[in-house]
Order: sequence, then C-alpha cells, then structure tokens
Amino acid sequence: MQNIVIGTNNKGKLKEYKFFLSDFFNIITPADLGIDFNVAETGTTYEENSLLKLEFLRSKNLNMAILCDDSGLEIDSLNNEPGVYSARYAGEDSTDKENINKVLLNLEGKSDRKAKFVCAISFYWENFSTFPKIFRGECFGTILKKPLGEKGFGYDPIFYYEKLDKTFADLSEDEKNTVSHRALAMKELLSKLNF
Repeated sequence: MQNIVIGTNNKGKLKEYKFFLSDFFNIITPADLGIDFNVAETGTTYEENSLLKLEFLRSKNLNMAILCDDSGLEIDSLNNEPGVYSARYAGEDSTDKENINKVLLNLEGKSDRKAKFVCAISFYWENFSTFPKIFRGECFGTILKKPLGEKGFGYDPIFYYEKLDKTFADLSEDEKNTVSHRALAMKELLSKLNF
C-alpha cells in the first residue's frame, strides 16, 4: 500500500483523514517521520495556507503522497470571522473552548447567526498528472448560543446542521464524514483518484 503523509498536528483532523484514506493509503504523520510540523500560516486564504504546508513537506523529498489542508469557520454577521484565523481566534495556542467563547461573545445581540465551515485540501502525488491539486468543500449551518454535544473538535459544538437537526458535535462519525466540509472536499479528491 502506498504511503501518504497527512500534514497536520490536529488529532481530530487526522482521525477524519484516516476514515477517508486508510483503505487506499498507509497513513503517516510528520511526527512519525521526525518532522517538526509547525508552518507559519501567513496566507490570506485557506488555499494559500494549505499550499504553504504542502510545500514545506514537499521540500523534505519524502517520496510519498502528501495531503495538507486549511479549514475554518466563517460567520456572516462577523464579516466571515474567524476565517483563516479559526484555530487561533482567541490568540496563539488558544483552546477550542476559548475560541468558541470568543465567537459566542462576538455574536451576542446578533440575530443573524448563519455560518459555514470551509476546507481547502492540497494534494500532491507524483502519480497524479498536475501538481498540486486543490479541493474545496463548504458546509452551511448556524451558530447556537451555547455548545451542544460531546463529539468532534474545534467549533463543532456550536455549529448546528439543520438537515440532520444536530450540531456537528452530536453527529456520528459516519454522519459527519458524509456531510462535513472536509468530507465534501475529500469526495472531490477521491473521485479524481478514481477510488
């Protein structure tokens, strides 16, 4: 089975990528390879940040497929914040809870709570015709006034997905990996790979 390195330190993301890819690839992390994966996300878009991570790993001459992503939450009434700053919205090294609390504070008094999750995946594999490829997924919902649910990570407990009448933190693994922004981007990637 071919190796693929998933460019993330986020255990929640890694678990989801294993769900999508473990039938096709042997999943490896930068840590498995002794690589300190700490890339400055200086891009202004998810695509740019995803490519920065990808190029960092490509520079290591790993001789395997590489997948990196950048993702975030965009809230209409907050001018699409937190956006590319989602992981560090409440400051560098902020926790999921701190980021959620900042979102809820900034939304106080606002009636429009429409939001979307966005994921941009960059993928490189020398078997692939043109490199790198970028795949984007978006999932629409609304932000609740308080967290609900025990699963997931990041902003999942406050992201309410109307079609299933649950927050992302209440979805089963199968449900989330069917409808999420990451799932939609991965569906595009896997179709290109003919998997």
